[in-house]
Amino acid sequence: MQIRSNFLLLSLVFTALLTDSLISYSQVKDKQSLSLPLQNLWVTAQTVNIASLANGNYQLCSQPDPQDWRDGAGVCLNFSKVENRVDGYYGYPHSDHFICIRGIVNGNHIIGEALAISWGVNLLKNTPESAFTWDSEGRLTVSQGRVVSTTNDSEDAAKWILYRNASLDIQGFYQYSFPRMSPTSQLCDWELK
Repeated sequence: MQIRSNFLLLSLVFTALLTDSLISYSQVKDKQSLSLPLQNLWVTAQTVNIASLANGNYQLCSQPDPQDWRDGAGVCLNFSKVENRVDGYYGYPHSDHFICIRGIVNGNHIIGEALAISWGVNLLKNTPESAFTWDSEGRLTVSQGRVVSTTNDSEDAAKWILYRNASLDIQGFYQYSFPRMSPTSQLCDWELK
């Protein structure tokens, strides 16, 4: 029985190595769907379903934890979850490109509203009311924007824009072991409304 078990384990390792060698660089690079038996195990181990998370504070990013000094990789969602409600922000670590978001979780989607701060060279002249995609990844769509607060200092002009409709898809995001980005309370002031 021991020999059969060792042979089975050895054949499984051999199959995995053979399968791995059949995957071309372009398939992995482009993240195409592979119809290989071990591929689903690999994907399942990396992704998270936000609806199944317990109440708490989380950070999910579009790229795996870089395991270095950076707070995250790709675009990230830093948030707190209470039951089916999420309150956080979505953006690029180590940049000023982020947007506050809060809403209801539905699978790996968050449906709610968003609060953006527009300032400096990114100061919007017109507030978009129709739907548009906020990020280059195409995961966040916002609409029905209106300015809720402004400052008109000569060098530090800013607008706070509330988007009444926001839809964020975080399918395929990686869960980090703990939030490393700034807390939501430091960046998102929803009392401006």
